[in-house]
Amino acid sequence: MVRCSIITLIFFSTLFSKDYYEGDHLVKDGVYALYNYEFDSAVTILTNARDQYPDHPGVHLIWVAARWVRSQANDSFEEANILLETDLVLIQPVYEELVDRFDYDQTYQLYRGSALSLSARVTLGKKKWLKTFFRAYKGFSIIDNVAKKSPEIKDARLPIGIVEYYSAMSNILIKWAVELYGLDASREAGLNEISMAANEGDWAWIEAKGILSFLYLWVEDEPILAFKHSKDLVAHFPKNYYFNLLLLESMIRIGNSQNIKAIIEDIELLSPNLTHRQKEWYGSYFDYERALFFFHQKKYSDALEFLNSAINSYTAELDIILGNAYLLQGMTYDMMNDRNEAKSSYKKCLKLDNFSSTMNKAKQYLNQPYQGH
Repeated sequence: MVRCSIITLIFFSTLFSKDYYEGDHLVKDGVYALYNYEFDSAVTILTNARDQYPDHPGVHLIWVAARWVRSQANDSFEEANILLETDLVLIQPVYEELVDRFDYDQTYQLYRGSALSLSARVTLGKKKWLKTFFRAYKGFSIIDNVAKKSPEIKDARLPIGIVEYYSAMSNILIKWAVELYGLDASREAGLNEISMAANEGDWAWIEAKGILSFLYLWVEDEPILAFKHSKDLVAHFPKNYYFNLLLLESMIRIGNSQNIKAIIEDIELLSPNLTHRQKEWYGSYFDYERALFFFHQKKYSDALEFLNSAINSYTAELDIILGNAYLLQGMTYDMMNDRNEAKSSYKKCLKLDNFSSTMNKAKQYLNQPYQGH
């Protein structure tokens, strides 16, 4: 569910597509159920796969991911993160034993490193930047070694790209540490690595395209590139509510008005199938998207109504969409010639102090009113 995170380090071996490991078919079923929001089914399938095929390299980590995503859809952030940390502790000795027995197969090291790194997701949500980096680093060093020994595993490029991109957005100490390790701590290098996983990976492409869509929309401000990836995701997983939201935002921002109403209707049809927790989470996201749609139509009163709803009901763990809502609220007030309210919205946006592109825009419009494009 937390596809807005840039440190999600779950990815899948290229060998899955070749049914190389016993149990691949069952794990595949679980993965596809997970991405189609069939959470209970995904956990059941993966639990069975874990029991039947305990030597499978990916099943233990994917089982953890499925349980975590299901918990996020039903429980509080704290409960979901406690479950995540508990499950990661549970599978750690499993991977230690598998790596010892299958020391010739780098895929086991790949998943072991991913399991170690995933704990960084919890500290990311708390904005504990240094702790996030050092938690991720331990697992990443294993992943990087796998990528060097087995360059044919393109999926390993995803976590490398995430670390490079993340370090470029962090403080100078983290950036220095990544460069000392021998990586290119730049946004461009990170995007290139993630793109390699999106375009050439057999399984990592799902997460890679989700991450790229997120980054291109709300950090890099490149909606055309986001459209390319989000369109692919929705084509493969039409029941995934979040992927549909990514596609909707990209379509609105590139001016693809022809199909916007159709995708809004599709999202509305998916809404009743969400859990109560998902409705709380995604309801504010969807309100923001509808506000953006009305804003581009110059229906500012309607946009403001949905923005107020999005802001007042916002419960998501990460505040990227909230920052965009405050920014758009300020822009809307500016277009309605209410400069005092516009300044108030820009200040609220800046107070979030996140890594999105809204920070620079809010600073700009705080000093000089937004006048439209």
